[in-house]
Amino acid sequence: MFACMLAVGAQAATNLVVNGDFELASPDDVRRPLGWALPDGLGVRWEDESDGTNGKAIWMNTAISERDMVASWRATGLTNIWDIPQPAASAISDTYGLSYYSNPFPIVSGMAYRVRCDIHGSGGVKVWVRGYGSFRGRRTKRYEALLNCEGRAGAWTPNEMIFHPTRNRPEVEELRVMLYAYYPPARYGFDNIAVEPVAGR
Repeated sequence: MFACMLAVGAQAATNLVVNGDFELASPDDVRRPLGWALPDGLGVRWEDESDGTNGKAIWMNTAISERDMVASWRATGLTNIWDIPQPAASAISDTYGLSYYSNPFPIVSGMAYRVRCDIHGSGGVKVWVRGYGSFRGRRTKRYEALLNCEGRAGAWTPNEMIFHPTRNRPEVEELRVMLYAYYPPARYGFDNIAVEPVAGR
């Protein structure tokens, strides 16, 4: 496991993502990690790291077919979030890929932030940080930062990026992290997800 905290000046930065190392279960539903959505258990799994180290991570298998993914979403009760009207027999990597969300968390206007994560596997892996606020009388997505991740097969690789969510969108009040994997069809791991304020940027 990689360390989740980063020094900013003389003080340690605060990770705004609840349970970014995926070690804690939600007290409301032990099938999901605290602070995160419910994994379907097939394409998106919350389980121990497969490389022999201790701890849990999120794993996405984009080789699963669309048909099997829809069946899993239905069995888990997630079709109100994820669904494909006419699922194909081909791998979901070829079309939609797989996504997984954190719970939202508040931010401070004018502050820069750093998103960090550890990725297992080589291929199409991205991490979005999406910002939400009020626009024309309704709550909606107003911002997103995209981290195109680098990874290696059989090892964990750290990735990071600095972003400024309210520089051009001052109405943004909260963020969510979205983990995403797609092509080639393979199994990808995500761990130690952090969003931290960065002083002086």
